[in-house]
Amino acid sequence: MKIPFLSPKTFCWVLLGLGLGCSPKPTYHVTFYGKGKPIEAVVSATTVGEAIHQQGIALKSQDVVVPPPETPLFDGMEIDLGLVERRVKEAKVKIPAQTHTDYTDTLNVGEIIDVQLGKDGWADEEIETFWLNGQPAFEKVLKSTVLTPARNAKVIEGTALRQKLYPLKKRALVRKIITLEATAYYPGPEDTWPYASGTTASGLKAGYGVVAVDPRVIKLKTRLYIEGYGYAIAADKGGAIKGGKIDLCFDTYEQAVQFGRKKVKVYILR
Repeated sequence: MKIPFLSPKTFCWVLLGLGLGCSPKPTYHVTFYGKGKPIEAVVSATTVGEAIHQQGIALKSQDVVVPPPETPLFDGMEIDLGLVERRVKEAKVKIPAQTHTDYTDTLNVGEIIDVQLGKDGWADEEIETFWLNGQPAFEKVLKSTVLTPARNAKVIEGTALRQKLYPLKKRALVRKIITLEATAYYPGPEDTWPYASGTTASGLKAGYGVVAVDPRVIKLKTRLYIEGYGYAIAADKGGAIKGGKIDLCFDTYEQAVQFGRKKVKVYILR
C-alpha cells in the first residue's frame, strides 16, 4: 500500500488527531542576497544560521552575514551573505621602466636627447586574492622575486628659447659618452687671426654650436651634446686640438675668454 506524502504541518495534525503530541515547527519566507540573483525560500528554521545551513551553505570564519547567524528568524526577513574565499596564485608581472628627465637651458624647448633608453623588467609574484560572493574584491602581493630588473630611461630636455645657428632638429640618442679637455674660441680676428675666414674645415659657418675636434677621436660632422655648452656639430679641426681635446666656438670673444679651460662630458649622438 502506497503511503501518501504529508507535509510536516499536516503530519502533526494527524498525530494530534490520534491523541499524540506534536508541535509543528514554524516556517518563514526569507530572501537571501549575495552571489547572483536574490533567492526566496521557505525555511523551517528558527535562526539565520539554521536557514543558511538549510540552503546547503557552510559558513566559514571569514564570511560575513547580516543579520548575524544567531538572530531569530521572522517572516519576510532579508539575509545578506558575504561569502569570502581566499586564493593564492603565482604570476609573472612586468616591472615598468621609469623615466628620469634632467632639464637644461643649454638646449631649447623641444630639443630632447635620450641618454639611456628604458627597458621593462620582470618579477615572479605570489599574490593573495580575496573573493566576495564569487567576485574578486581585494588582493595583495605576499612575495616578489625580481627576475630581470627594470632599466630606467634617462632624458635631457631643453628649457631655453634662443636663436641657434645649428639647432637639434630631431630627438637624438646617445651612442657613447667620453670626457675631454675643452677650450674655447671666438671665430673673429681677435682669436683666430690670420685664419679668421668664418668657415670651418667641413664647410659650415663658425658660430655657437660648432666645435673643433681631433678627427681621429671624433669624426667630422658628428652630432654632439656637451654638458654646460649644449648641442654641437664636430665641424672643425685645429693644429692644437689633438687627442682628448675639444675646442668650443662662442659668439663673442668675451664668452670664450670667460669659459677658459675645463673638463667636459661629451655625449656622442646617433
